[in-house]
Formats: sequence, structure tokens, C-alpha cells
Amino acid sequence: MPARRAALALLGGTLAAALSGCLGDDTDDPEPTTVTNRPVDAAGSVPQYQVDAGNGGRLDGPTPSSPTVAWRRTPARYDASQPVVDGDAVYVGFDGDLVKLAADTGDVAWTVDAGHASDATPAVHGDVVYTTVWNGGESVPRGLVAVDAADGTVRWRALTDNDVNASPTPTDDAVFVGGGYENGEVAAVEHDGTVRWRRDLGAYAAAPATVGDRVVYATGESASAVALDADTGETVWDRSLDGRAVAAPTVVGDAVLVADESGRVRALDAATGDRRWRTAVDDRVTHSVARGDGTAVVAHGGGVTGLGVEDGERRWWTEIDRDPTAPVVVGGTVLVGAGRAVIALGADGVERWRVETRERSYTDVVLGGVTGSPVAVDGTVLVATQAGDVYALDDG
Repeated sequence: MPARRAALALLGGTLAAALSGCLGDDTDDPEPTTVTNRPVDAAGSVPQYQVDAGNGGRLDGPTPSSPTVAWRRTPARYDASQPVVDGDAVYVGFDGDLVKLAADTGDVAWTVDAGHASDATPAVHGDVVYTTVWNGGESVPRGLVAVDAADGTVRWRALTDNDVNASPTPTDDAVFVGGGYENGEVAAVEHDGTVRWRRDLGAYAAAPATVGDRVVYATGESASAVALDADTGETVWDRSLDGRAVAAPTVVGDAVLVADESGRVRALDAATGDRRWRTAVDDRVTHSVARGDGTAVVAHGGGVTGLGVEDGERRWWTEIDRDPTAPVVVGGTVLVGAGRAVIALGADGVERWRVETRERSYTDVVLGGVTGSPVAVDGTVLVATQAGDVYALDDG
């Protein structure tokens, strides 16, 4: 990992010097730091990126009203994914390391070196945790990895000739995989690791969304949305967009919402690809849209906007001083990460609360910032940061 981590070190050190200097725990010791606070009563299901195979970004249940840190654990460092939850277990990806923690205490059950590097949110299906890895080179594993949820052993690897950084999308049918940096190939893989089909879309393709017998990809350089037959990989429809699309599509009923870097969001008919509406927000969109109650919640540069699902009309807009993560809607609350903060917005976009996470010094690098979306189960918010921390936040 030297090349990637050296680059991260340079970037992190530059930003840290500009923003805040060296804060946190100064140490050259790579061993994880454990902070014991209080256990939480939290269990639930957040099985994959943006909650479900349609990337809906919607959860039921309460969120805390004035949260503080219940526990914080530091099992790793560098780019951190959205946490996923399966019962009483939490899984987080950290730049190629996959970590399992206890939801109630944050205690680490196991850590797996899945590969050289990863930006992906893992996904749980049955007793298997899937993740993707990239930038492996000839002798380092890459592609899709299946890990035993109980003990962390690697069951199998697939697509080992492909760099993949898009989060995997498992269903009962198969695991659907997007592309990676400079890799336009997408695939469907059976749950035993057999590759069902592979397609080259000619451009980077984000994490797919499934709807019925179709799997929908938004693509990068070709600026298009493409629906493929889930069984064969054949093209069902292909629609042009206004700009590069690096945000995963979102299924809302019989429509697919696709956002692009031009700042435009459009609703496409899932069956035909025909456009129902198109709306511009204030800046580029690089994360999935979340499904609220009659509202499509869009995180974009400098803020979050709520659009009417049926017509695309703007319902509300909230300015945020840092670019937010993909939103997750929990009941009537919208959760995002922005810079080092976890932020909760009401259904009207008004900020309810925020909690700042820490920065941490590692050698000459200051690490920090929420890089994956926060999620919530049983009134507890779970979030991971680039500092290598996983937090549980609740009302105590």
C-alpha cells in the first residue's frame, strides 16, 4: 500500500496544516486505540450501501434528539465506509481492511485484510459479507471478496483481474458489481463465486441498483444511465445524461433517480428509461439520492436539497459548510456527514443537531473526517471516520 498511503499522507498532512494543525493522539504506534464509554442497546438491519439493493437510503425507527458519544473504537485508519449492520454486528471497511464490531460495545471481533485498497461499503447477505478491492496489481488480490461473517475467513474471490471500487449490491439472485477507476466492466456473480456475466460499459460505473429483473448503472465518462437484464447482462435501455454520473442510481417505486456532476437530477421510468422529470440543484452531485416521504433528498456541493418525488419541484434547501456524504433518511430525520461532523436535519431540512468527530495524528499525518454515510438503528447512530474511528452516538 505504500504508493496510495503516501499520497494520502501528503494530502492529509497538507489539509491538516491548513485547517487545524496536529490534533488528537500523537503516536507512531499503529495498534488500535480503545475508548471505553457505555454500551448501547442497538441491533437491526442495514445490510448494504444506502440500505437496500435499490440504494433507497431509507430506514425506519427513531434517531437521538441530543446525542453524545456512547462508545468510540479505533480499529484501523484511512478511508472509512458507511457502516452496515446485521443483527448485533457492525461491519466497516477501511481502505482494504474489513472490520467486524459488536454493535452494543464496539468490541472488535475480527479484521480481514481484503486487499490493497477499497472505497466500498461492504454488504451482508446471509452469512457472508461481500466487499470489493482495487489497485492490487498483478500479485495482490482485487475484485469481489466473500468473507465468512462468523469468523472472517475468506470464502472466495471473483473478478480478480479487475479493479473494483464500487460497493457490491447483493440480492437473493446474485451479487451485482460496478466498475472502478479506469475500469468500465460490470458483472453479476453467483453466491458461490461463479461469474454469471460480464459487460464492458466503456466507462466507470457506480454501484448498481436493482429493480425487478433489471440492474441499473450510472456511468462516468459516457454520461449515461443503463439498464441491463439481470439474468443475461443484455442492454434493456440506455439514456444519456447531462454530465458524468458517479452517484449510484436510486429506485423509488417504478422510477429510477439518477444524478450527475452537472447538478441535474432526473427521474426515469424503470421499465422504459423514459424521462419523467429533470431538475437542477445548486452544485454537482456525486452521491446517491435518498428516498424520503414524498421527497427525494439530494446531497450536493455545499448543501442538501429536498425535491418532490413525483414532480422534481424543490421543497427545501439547506446550506452545509462542507460537502456532505450520501444522505440516509431515518423516519423523519436526514443524516449526513460533512467534514468531521455528523449532522441531523428535519424533514423540512432544518438542522436539528450535529456532533463533531475527532482528528487523530498518525506519524506526521492528521486523519479525520466522515467519509461514509451515518446510519441509525434503535435510536443509535453509527458512523466511521478517516481517523480510523467507529462511533456510536445516542441520547444516553
